[in-house]
Amino acid sequence: MKSLKIWSLAVVLLMAMVGCKPSPGPDGPDNETNGGFETIENEWKLVSVNGEANKFHVYISFDQGFFTMYQQMYTLDFKLYEGQYTVSDNKLSGEYFEGGAWKSQYTGGVSADGKMLTLKSTDENPITCVYEACTIPEDVINEATTGTRSESVIPFL
Repeated sequence: MKSLKIWSLAVVLLMAMVGCKPSPGPDGPDNETNGGFETIENEWKLVSVNGEANKFHVYISFDQGFFTMYQQMYTLDFKLYEGQYTVSDNKLSGEYFEGGAWKSQYTGGVSADGKMLTLKSTDENPITCVYEACTIPEDVINEATTGTRSESVIPFL
């Protein structure tokens, strides 16, 4: 009877070990296992910047080479920014329709399960942003006004 308990415990332990998957490291998902940006076409919500919960709201949608971004930073209302994005050499970059390029190019990618997007800037002092897949709320879309390139309202990307 004692050996049956030991064998049962060993089987349960083995099953638990087989079912575990390593989690992404601090820099985000492993691009070799998730394909980088090939599955970026989705709607995303910013959840953390450099490992800390963000203090502002950013939603972004990627669709067939175009992006739409809604941000609530330094203002009470959401601002709308639109433009085009490209992926080259596993680096994501973009340009706004009203003029100007993103602040940086980004490495990273979408997690293997498609639920998380990690963008790490290629700047000298890189910033790592983590987004989760979501549906952008209708009230955010309805509230958004056309963004400007003024000093007081700077696009997040």
